[in-house]
Amino acid sequence: MKTLIALVMIWMTLSADMFSQGSASLGIKLGSVSVSNENYTVAGLSGNYFILDDLSVGVGYERWFSASPNIQKISAESSYFIPVDKKLRPYVGVLYRHIFVSNFDNINAYGYRAGLAIVNQNLLVSGGIVQERHESRTAIFDKTHTYAEVLIGFFF
Repeated sequence: MKTLIALVMIWMTLSADMFSQGSASLGIKLGSVSVSNENYTVAGLSGNYFILDDLSVGVGYERWFSASPNIQKISAESSYFIPVDKKLRPYVGVLYRHIFVSNFDNINAYGYRAGLAIVNQNLLVSGGIVQERHESRTAIFDKTHTYAEVLIGFFF
């Protein structure tokens, strides 16, 4: 089963130091996903909060529509941004997703992410890899799913 994902995540935070304890952010996700012969439009929202310097926890929701079956995902995640210097922040994280698929059983997924965030003044660009392991294989999702992630962020 081949999956192609093209998503853009815009992340905004209202903190001068986006990695400091107490900083919060809001993300908007828009894009498309192709699974087998189905092409989905994807929209979502997410929020993150830094419970400690460089350590965030977050929740998110996304909906896949314009194809069948309908898919919705609710996510919980945590990421640690390693403070190498002010401009480079490698990150690692864990995630949990509960996936609702119309006409199929719900699916739990667990995974990790790793990548590099680059900060330049009020702009953050990051890229990395995500791997999810689904508790069961379905007609939509393989047992393991690996994909790239890209994030563009602004902070004020």
